Parts: sequence; structure tokens; C-alpha cells
Amino acid sequence: MNLDKVRGRIDLHTHTNASDGLLSPTKLIEYSLLKGLQAVAITDHDTTDGIDEGISAGKKYKVDVIPGIELNSQIDNQEIHILGYFINRSSRELQDVLLKMRISRKNRTKKMVEKLIELYGFPISFDDILNQVQGETIGRPHIARMLVSKKLINDEKEAFEKYIGTDCPAYIKRYHITPKEAVELIKNAGGVPVLAHPGLLPEPDLMEKVLNVGIQGIEAYHSKHTQDQADYYSAVAKSHGLVITGGSDCHGNLFNGLPIVGDVCVGMETVNELRKLANFSF
Repeated sequence: MNLDKVRGRIDLHTHTNASDGLLSPTKLIEYSLLKGLQAVAITDHDTTDGIDEGISAGKKYKVDVIPGIELNSQIDNQEIHILGYFINRSSRELQDVLLKMRISRKNRTKKMVEKLIELYGFPISFDDILNQVQGETIGRPHIARMLVSKKLINDEKEAFEKYIGTDCPAYIKRYHITPKEAVELIKNAGGVPVLAHPGLLPEPDLMEKVLNVGIQGIEAYHSKHTQDQADYYSAVAKSHGLVITGGSDCHGNLFNGLPIVGDVCVGMETVNELRKLANFSF
């Protein structure tokens, strides 16, 4: 990688082991420094537990850390992820909802493990999941990794395609909020709500529904978006007066010895736009 292309730039979508990432917040920041990043947003699923450690590491390595969140919401059983930036993580309303989500995730994971045992006779247990979880948030990636580690499947993709993906035999629904509720929750916590990776939405018309609930940005640049998609979503954002954001969606998997943090970046002007929209001074 040509570090000159990413130096002084910002990755606005990363995960740590506080949720379903593989890297500790400190390790994520170390890699961010190695990739030449000026700043990184920690946007764990349904938890803010990794942010304080990330900020401490950021001060040590001179990498700014933006406090963020990624909320899973749903419309008609279709999952829509909403990112939040510059959130006040001490917001009681926010933390109460996040706790409810984490409890739901844990109960759901237990039921999915039971389903996998019932349907396929897999030699697994819920304790196998708990033994690999380092944070408070449990998700389907933890199940997938456990099945891979036990050599019951070839890779995590197979887990989602055959067993635990939406509409798969072992899939279990969980407590969810609507995109409108997610947007309001982020705004009430002083943050800026952004539609995550619209190119991964199961139905194209879902984006139009989200645009009408107060979203303030669109993640046009993402590691799984094509250039055509990035151009299209950038144009949509511009036409609606929304901030164009981007990030790698790094979960810590190593490729050629490095994670993908910093492989998709935006400039400081994007961060300044988000900061101006935020209602929380931190």
C-alpha cells in the first residue's frame, strides 16, 4: 500500500473486540498509526465500551479517535445499519437502549446455537461462544468464527449463507429498533446519524425510506462498494444535502499481515462537516 495516499486521512468505520471485531481498541489504533491515519472512528455494534481505551491509545500514538456507534435497525425484517458520530456516550437514553440490545443479542445467540444443535447435530455449546467473546456484545460473527474454529464449516461466509443468515434454518429474530428510532437515538445523544453501506441493503428502495427519517449522511465509500456504487451514493448524498462519508468497516481480519483499517478513507473536511452537525462537545 502507498501510505502517501492515506496519510492524514480518516477511516470512519471500524470495529473492535468490544463488539464483533478481532482487535482490541489499542491494537486497532496501533494499526491505524502504521497505516498513516490521522484519525479513526470506533463504531462498534450496540456498544461504546471500546471508545475510552481507543481514545487513550490515540493520545499515546497521536491518532484522533472519533466516538461512534453502529446501530442495527430493521424495516419489514430487512436489516439497516445506522452509524452515529460524535455521540455523547454518557447519554442515559442511549446506554439504556444499548443494554437492551446486548441482552437481546445474547439471548438470540443462545437460541441460534440450540437451533444449530437441533437441526445439524453440531458438537457445540453456548459456552463455546462465550469463551471467545471479549466484549459485552455478542453477534452472529462469533457463531461463524466458532464453527470455523471447530472445522464444522470452511469459512465465515458459509455460516451466513447456509446456517445463520437471514431466512436460513438456524436464523433467529431479535429485538430491533426502526431506522427512525436509531436516528433519533443518535441525535438525542448529540451525534450525527449516517446510513451505513447502502450498497449492502437487500432492497434498493430501503435507502429511500431511510432518507426520510432524518439521516444526515450516507456512507458512499465502503470496502464492499464498487466505484460505480460509490459514485452513485455520493451523487444521492449531494442531491439531498447530506454528508458523504466512508470507511473500511474493519473487523480486524488480517490480509497479508495487516487489517483493512485505512484502506477506505475520507478527508478531514468530512470530519469537520460531521463535527459542525453534532450537538455534543466532547
